[in-house]
Amino acid sequence: MKDFSKIAEELAVLQSRGRWEAGVERMEYMLRRHAADLDRGERSFLCGKLGYFLHFIGRIEKAVAAYREAIALAPCLAQQRKLYSDYLMICHYLPQLSDEELAERHFAYDRLFRPEEELHHEREVHRRHKKIRLGYLSSNFKAHVMSCFMMQLLALADRSRFDVYCYDLGGCSDAAAEQMKSFGNNWRNIVLPEAKDRARAIAADEIDVLFDLSGHTDGGHGLATLGYKAAPVQLTGIGYMSTSGLKAVDCFLSDRFLDPPGEGDAHFSEKLLRLSRSHFCYTPFEKIFKSTVDWRPHERPVFGCFNNSSKISDDMLRLWHALLVRVPGSTLLLKAWKPERLQKRAISLGIPPGRIEVRPMTLDYIHEYMDMDVALDTFPYTGGGTTCEAIYMGVPVVTLAGTRHGTRFGLSLLENVGLGELAARTPEEYVEKAAALASDGELLAALHKNLRRMIQRSPVMDGRSYVREVEAMYEEIWQEWLAGRE
Repeated sequence: MKDFSKIAEELAVLQSRGRWEAGVERMEYMLRRHAADLDRGERSFLCGKLGYFLHFIGRIEKAVAAYREAIALAPCLAQQRKLYSDYLMICHYLPQLSDEELAERHFAYDRLFRPEEELHHEREVHRRHKKIRLGYLSSNFKAHVMSCFMMQLLALADRSRFDVYCYDLGGCSDAAAEQMKSFGNNWRNIVLPEAKDRARAIAADEIDVLFDLSGHTDGGHGLATLGYKAAPVQLTGIGYMSTSGLKAVDCFLSDRFLDPPGEGDAHFSEKLLRLSRSHFCYTPFEKIFKSTVDWRPHERPVFGCFNNSSKISDDMLRLWHALLVRVPGSTLLLKAWKPERLQKRAISLGIPPGRIEVRPMTLDYIHEYMDMDVALDTFPYTGGGTTCEAIYMGVPVVTLAGTRHGTRFGLSLLENVGLGELAARTPEEYVEKAAALASDGELLAALHKNLRRMIQRSPVMDGRSYVREVEAMYEEIWQEWLAGRE
């Protein structure tokens, strides 16, 4: 289409301003009225952007359909891979999607790679290394929630056994990035457009074990790199809620709560590595670390959730409405980029206007945890960083645990902190647990007083033990490859 670049610029402006509805209207009009003027690449771009915008206004099923069309129209494999990763991310918001169907959609990602293009690695070359060459690959070496979960892996690496390399797909240079660079690891910026070129750059360092920390987030650029077999042993986990789907990825880091022994293996293309305790280690941002717990009980119970508002489905709002009915006088505190939209949707589903408050999202919100008594996790797309934040700020969290890896983050965190009884197995139990906790003033006060200490002393923040257990697994899978037992 002539002057299509102007359309792309217009959408970029709408995106930067959070004008999601206007963007949706513009793209739907273009696809409806000007389809004949658009080539396949332009239609694919619009459908992909449409899916992105739709997800921000909570129209998840339409977002999924838009991404499917974008993938079908994509003119090249690289674009298909990115769009397919974005599509898989959105699929986690669908409450009706079975564990088996979600896994199958991930397994299909492997079809976008050609096995004959994989890089080859000679065992004799790698045997020459005095230490295991360990690589971490991420686009989030910056002030991002994922940095809270990779910090200890980088800071406490056993350099007597490992040479550590960090492969930065983002090229950010903020304070968090500089802190991670200061740990003395080898640092590589590989902001390259082609996945195979990124794989070659990693292979040139003769990396033995490569850990992708992003999964299908951020367009799946890390996984696309692993698709070319950048290292002889590759694993993923921590930063994503499901399997990569890639045969080129050997292992997936989990724990015994997320994937109990004998359960969940069929939903992964990788071998599951089950840690004995938590699958990740939490390091609070400095502003959280320096915060204080100054909670005072409210006259009437306040339930709250600061998770990404895209995780708040209509089913979730209905369940919270049932909780408000169960606890007379209680209120619900939420945050959203577009508070009025979420408020309106909640009211339309039966929540009385006087019993819900939706505040705008802000960067400095940690102190607002003091405005709630009990935090509520979302389902099926649960919280990770927000759950850790709430507990660190002294707020107990009630979660609904499902049957697959990504729906059990809350369960794993609570079990590791010593609060496994706050993890429900059914929606009805979720309501009952939250209601009982809100009604027990003595217990609430004790939890708000002691939760920070509990998480600090738990496996969730025991960096040294965590890193040693993870590194022991690295050594095990590396020796298996050297011996030809992979």
